[in-house]
Amino acid sequence: MSALPCIGEPISWLKLERFASGSDDRAISTHVAACPACRHCLDEIRGDLVALPPLAVPEAPARRRTWRAWLVPALALGAAAMIALVIWRDRAPEGVPEDTVYVKGIGEVVLGVVRERGGVIREDVHSFAAGDRWKLVVTCPPQGAASVVVSVTEAGAPTSDHPLPPATLACGNRVVIPGAFTLTGTRPNRVCAKVTSPGGDAGTACVTITAE
Repeated sequence: MSALPCIGEPISWLKLERFASGSDDRAISTHVAACPACRHCLDEIRGDLVALPPLAVPEAPARRRTWRAWLVPALALGAAAMIALVIWRDRAPEGVPEDTVYVKGIGEVVLGVVRERGGVIREDVHSFAAGDRWKLVVTCPPQGAASVVVSVTEAGAPTSDHPLPPATLACGNRVVIPGAFTLTGTRPNRVCAKVTSPGGDAGTACVTITAE
């Protein structure tokens, strides 16, 4: 994913989010007025295209987990952003990637991920490091609707975690699942979205994210 060059020191995504939320910062206002790169990021946040909600780090976590998630105000259901095609596993042809599934009553759907690292947004990576933030996106035929439950399973773990609340989405192109999460540790994590149609048919699409 190409990025515009900043005219000076890039403003962090978190500072831009706070500025977009109404904070009064003359330095940021002056910078974005002259910098196409940072202004583009600010426009994306204001348009809810690939904006990642702010994450609140707990002061003293009780125990180490392979991921940590913090619930944030829900994004508008109509916000455009990335992917999720679902192919019903029982009917999926051989060779279909794990991020693609077909759900009766919805149609084809593909699961996608968005990574934010130091203010840089990437849609084409599947590796994580400490501090990265992740969002999930889905794409399905626009006439449909889908209920989505997200799970994250660390390699070797006996159970899955659920970093995001269940969501009901109006299908479309690159629709954002509300919420964001981070990953820690050194093992691969399998991130899955179970997609259910209004009629009760369901399928699961997954993406594996590995540690760097």
